Amino acid sequence: MNEKLYYNQIEMITVRSTGVRMPRTAIIPVVNDPEYGLNAGAVSAGVLSIKPLQVIFGVKSWDSKLTYHDADEFVVAVPRRDQIDNMWVTACSVPKGINEIELAGWTELPSRQINTPGIAECPLNLECKKAHMIQLKQPMRLILIGDVVGVSIDTDLLDLSRSEVVKKYPMHEATQNRYTGLYGPSVLSGELIPSAEPSQPFTKKQGDKTFVSKADLCNPEYESVLMNAIFPRPSYILMSLDEEGRANGLPVSGGLLMAAPVSVQIPVPKNSFSYKNIKRTGEFVYSIPLRHQIGNFERLEKNLPDGFEAAGLTLDRPNQVKTPGIRECAVNVDCKVSHLDDVPGTDYAIIVADRVGMSIDKKHSEYASDMDLYCQYPYAVMDRGMIRKWGFHDTNNLTVRPLPSWGSRYHGGWWTGPEQYQAGMQFWLLELVVSAYLSEEEYFKLRRWMGMFRREGYRAPEPLWSELKKRLTTVLKMMVWAHRDYDKWHEVHDYLAQFTSEGRWWAP
Repeated sequence: MNEKLYYNQIEMITVRSTGVRMPRTAIIPVVNDPEYGLNAGAVSAGVLSIKPLQVIFGVKSWDSKLTYHDADEFVVAVPRRDQIDNMWVTACSVPKGINEIELAGWTELPSRQINTPGIAECPLNLECKKAHMIQLKQPMRLILIGDVVGVSIDTDLLDLSRSEVVKKYPMHEATQNRYTGLYGPSVLSGELIPSAEPSQPFTKKQGDKTFVSKADLCNPEYESVLMNAIFPRPSYILMSLDEEGRANGLPVSGGLLMAAPVSVQIPVPKNSFSYKNIKRTGEFVYSIPLRHQIGNFERLEKNLPDGFEAAGLTLDRPNQVKTPGIRECAVNVDCKVSHLDDVPGTDYAIIVADRVGMSIDKKHSEYASDMDLYCQYPYAVMDRGMIRKWGFHDTNNLTVRPLPSWGSRYHGGWWTGPEQYQAGMQFWLLELVVSAYLSEEEYFKLRRWMGMFRREGYRAPEPLWSELKKRLTTVLKMMVWAHRDYDKWHEVHDYLAQFTSEGRWWAP
């Protein structure tokens, strides 16, 4: 039996913070603010339900939370692996009112079922109506659940096998790249167990993009669209205790297992023992199996009379909660419930929880790279015939272009937390000055424009606001794409030199 290492909440953060998450699909949600226009930014997402098809993600910045709180709809755009640089541009903490889609060099894609557009260059756009929303304690994230009412997908993907398609979508937070200040995304390797079905021609082609509404998604002729709209789902075992103190294990595929608090968002059927147990006790453990334990996971799903024994699993000793984990699973994470909400119109509830402890096999804790462990975690992938298969991470992270300034690797990227762009953008600009990419005069010119653009958080009057939006969009687009390229920084300098620092704000 493998030796286990056990951690409490403090040790888990200060000594061993990895292993507790399962990388998620990278997305760019797009929402429309009636006053300021479109807002887009890179986050990570998961699938909560297939029937109905629902996705979940969270937003952290204050402006984004206000916008999504009031919005009834949004689009979830999923980029390709070769669009990672564009994706990270949308993560830049720009002032509210600057369209991140423009900064990324992309264009809007008109939606069919809602008014909010998607992103034309992204191969997959899910049109969503807001189904449920959970606002965690400030300044934490706003959790959003979207009911997918339409799917737009690049038609050429529909002729590919499922194993070919899963290699095209980046997974978020695979590990951190200390040299860029960005997360190092990964992809699934393309290996599916059992082997993926061969590709079949898709007969319902509609040009470069194929669109299917919610009403038609379950029709057999659109199976290729539906299976590609379902992100690879992390799979794990949800452990709870009944009133007699007996352990119950529920195999789960879907939800979000993240590292940042509040970090766990798990779907659980409302008619299950797990739902009743967790609602009563306020605690649970999620146990993550490895690829060689897929058979154990599937046997547990069959709900055999002998339960864990029939599945070849044994209970581990409890750690920071009364609920035990599973001895054979490499990672067991103890959780305390923060929210347990029934999701309207579905047969499941969403559990939101904090991690308070964990256990990990000692041999896995000694890996040099998180990816050595993550590439063994199983992901449920829907294939032709809506058959579930198992996918795994590639051991190599995708390449991410460095940030324009050296200091961002310490700050963690262009984006920031609840303090919003006033801090995040300020950090970035100061780093550019220290790195000699911007002069002090250019720095103060940009700060003045931003201050006038949204003085004390309010929109400037016209025509000042429109003129400043044009200027800031132009120069910020130049800056975010000037990745250590001195020639491109000359373009920034030339543009800023057109405008004097003194006198009337519009003076050329």
